[in-house]
Amino acid sequence: MENLYRQAYEALTEQQRKEVLESLATRRPGLKLQRFESFDRFAMRTETAVYELDGAEFVFVPGDTVTLGWESFADGLDAETQADMDQVMEEYDISDLTSFLASMMSPVRTMTVAPMLVERKLHEIGWHRVAPDSEVMVTRRSDIEEFEASPYKSITKNNQLRLSRSSTGTVVEEYKPIAYAALIQTLQEQGYSLPTEDEWEYLCGGGTRTLWRWGDSIPYDTHLRYFEEAALKGTPYDMELPNQFGLHIAYDPYKYEVVDAPCMLKGADGGSFICGGMGVALGYLPVATYFQSPDDIFDDYKADIGGSYTRYRKVIRL
Repeated sequence: MENLYRQAYEALTEQQRKEVLESLATRRPGLKLQRFESFDRFAMRTETAVYELDGAEFVFVPGDTVTLGWESFADGLDAETQADMDQVMEEYDISDLTSFLASMMSPVRTMTVAPMLVERKLHEIGWHRVAPDSEVMVTRRSDIEEFEASPYKSITKNNQLRLSRSSTGTVVEEYKPIAYAALIQTLQEQGYSLPTEDEWEYLCGGGTRTLWRWGDSIPYDTHLRYFEEAALKGTPYDMELPNQFGLHIAYDPYKYEVVDAPCMLKGADGGSFICGGMGVALGYLPVATYFQSPDDIFDDYKADIGGSYTRYRKVIRL
């Protein structure tokens, strides 16, 4: 078990690491090792393996003892990020930027995070594909026919019916509410868990002490969703690329990730700061590793954790 923690794991030879990674495939029926792979991002690197289980990709993430939370800058803001934030501070009469930011972050603490197999990509919540013989195909026939006659690639009706095109015809999906507690229970029955807040912050930043996982400033020269430069159109959004563990995480301020913790949600604010005209730096503050959403949204999401703004990933603790 010691070899599954970062310090011991990184001290292994390449062959020893491969043997450890191969042995993990025996931990769960159906788990298959697909390939060994290295992920290098933001000056952090992980030699790991990609596994397949239930049609999804997982990666091994070594455990570690790390400092989480945020209270002050590690490197400081660059001039462009400072100017961006100063403009908002002046508009909203904010006198102390560090205190303002810290009030929205999790507290600083040192935690030991256990090793895990972690799903690489996120899932939507609550949307289910409708079978061809379902009653929905009859009751919503007019909506389906209207869509099929339209030029649209996809459409959502009243947040309850979603229609899209595929090579085999129209894909019909129906939304079914699911409570936060029910989602957790369903995953547990399947042998999975949601990450805790501590685990999520480690999976996102790997213990980095900067505001965002890449540093204390916004990389304005990269391709940012919602603030696109024409010259970068058609290129990947930089934040959506795999991080140092091979995970697609905290890349869209509109899309929360559900965690098993009192805070419930991480990695977004549902786009509130962007819609509020807070600029690029504060618009992307919710993807900061230690950002915490305000608790006034929790009651609604406890009753129904699904919808357009929430996603989840599965983890298997080792």
